[in-house]
This record gives sequence, structure tokens and C-alpha cells, in this order.
Amino acid sequence: MNRYLLAAIVVAAFTAALSVVFPRLAPIAMRIGVVALIIIAGFWVYEYLTTRPPRLAGRILALLRSRGPMTLREIVLEAGADYQEVEEALRYLLERGVVRRYLRDNVEYYDI
Repeated sequence: MNRYLLAAIVVAAFTAALSVVFPRLAPIAMRIGVVALIIIAGFWVYEYLTTRPPRLAGRILALLRSRGPMTLREIVLEAGADYQEVEEALRYLLERGVVRRYLRDNVEYYDI
């Protein structure tokens, strides 16, 4: 289950339980619960916007599937993109474990 959905469910359950057990605190508990849900939603939106895959990630995966192991220079030449963009996409794919990096004869290769 998504951790933000779980956090929202926990906040809602805690707010409801607090309101039932202490009815006089219900208005305050509801306000605090709404603020907590807004904060959770903000974290979720931030993570969603910052973890989108780079636009070259799909093209690099297709290249590696079709051609096999490639160096960074070969990927840049084949993709026809900027060196920094390719490096960023490779870093993204490496962090997620989709692509692996290894050394052969002191040259870094990338492969699926």
C-alpha cells in the first residue's frame, strides 16, 4: 500500500477515534486532522513531481535492449541527446535497478 495513503488512513482513523472518545475535542481534532491530511497531500504531490522518469529513459532502455551493453559515449551518440541528459536518465535507471553498470577493460558499460 502506498505510504501516503496509509498515513492518510491513520490520520483519519485517529481523528475519528479522538472525536468519538472526547466529543468536546472534536472540532479541534477535525481541524488538526484536516491540516495533517493537507500536509500529507503536499508530500505526495512533491514526490510525484520530482520522481518522474527523465524523457530519455525509455529511449535508453530500448537502445540497451536492442544493442546490448553500451558505453556512455555510445549511448549519447545513438540517442542524439545532450551528455547531461543521458547521464541523468542513466542515473535514474541505475537507482531503480533497471540498468546495471560494470567495468570491462577500465571502461564503464551499461546493460539491462
